Amino acid sequence: MGFDSQNTYSKIWVRMPNWLGDFIMALPHLKAMKEHHPNAQLTLIAKPQFKDLIDLFHVADQFLPLPVGAAARFRQLYSKGRKEKPDCQVLFTNSFRGDLEALLIGATRRWGMAYPKKRRPFLTDVHRLDTIKAELNRTHQTTLWEEFLVSFDLIKAISDRPLDVKGVAKKTNKIGIIPGSSNNPKKCWSISNWCRFIQELVQEKPEYEINIYGTPSDDVITKRISEATGLNVRDWTGKTDLKQLALELASCLLVIGNDAGGMHLANAVGASVVVLFGPTNPLVTFPFFDAPKTCMQPEDCPPEGGCSIQSLNPSDVATRLLDFIQSDSGAADERLCGLN
Repeated sequence: MGFDSQNTYSKIWVRMPNWLGDFIMALPHLKAMKEHHPNAQLTLIAKPQFKDLIDLFHVADQFLPLPVGAAARFRQLYSKGRKEKPDCQVLFTNSFRGDLEALLIGATRRWGMAYPKKRRPFLTDVHRLDTIKAELNRTHQTTLWEEFLVSFDLIKAISDRPLDVKGVAKKTNKIGIIPGSSNNPKKCWSISNWCRFIQELVQEKPEYEINIYGTPSDDVITKRISEATGLNVRDWTGKTDLKQLALELASCLLVIGNDAGGMHLANAVGASVVVLFGPTNPLVTFPFFDAPKTCMQPEDCPPEGGCSIQSLNPSDVATRLLDFIQSDSGAADERLCGLN
């Protein structure tokens, strides 16, 4: 059942993704929703730390932070939903818990996306992905969400224009490094590889200022990298909230890292990015926004990923990064992927 265009929605609630990378990839859809339904009040439901980004990017009217613990979360959402009475709720999540949250909130219309053979009985309307797995493995996540929202007339189309960050000066010698990954250690290049890469990069470009970023859980990794290089590396790990991190990344000449949320944030604020892929699929999770970007996979790795990221050679990565900085005066590089 699709969207009834005769209805005017005054309160649209959106359950945002839980991971930073997915959260960033959903931002263009929020902007498109606001443009298509300018009179609707848009409320985001998400982890508390994401409020920093909403304050920075102004993509919603209200923010409802999720409490820690299922019982407290369910109580708050039930109470808020019955008090605020949203007309409809959009779910970027695809889980039983998220659907149960939506049922407790009690919006008249509850929209979600369902992968093949996936049931979502707590929702009133479902956009089904009736396609084969091979096609899903070659379709970017933003495209799937766009088709889902278009099907209910919640948006017309999304834009890949980077998000505005005002008052940030880009430093022409500042390199950002994001060596961690919160949700999958297999995405992470080894400490020894990062150390060799940094040493070779600085040997070639001694004027470069190396800055490492990460969450508090990345502290062990980043500290060992900083100490092992023997260089003056500035470690920002755990010292920034997400808003501060966005401003830091926007000031970098280039940011390099694993397939992690911070790389999507760097791309969203218009920084040039080089993303290292191995086991994960760049066709689905490559940074979305139209800013200078390229990805690197091990040689002979399938486009859909599936190889060990450790096969990426630090010398090759350093060479390719310098070539990328010097090429095309900042034109986005859409080639996927490989070092050959």
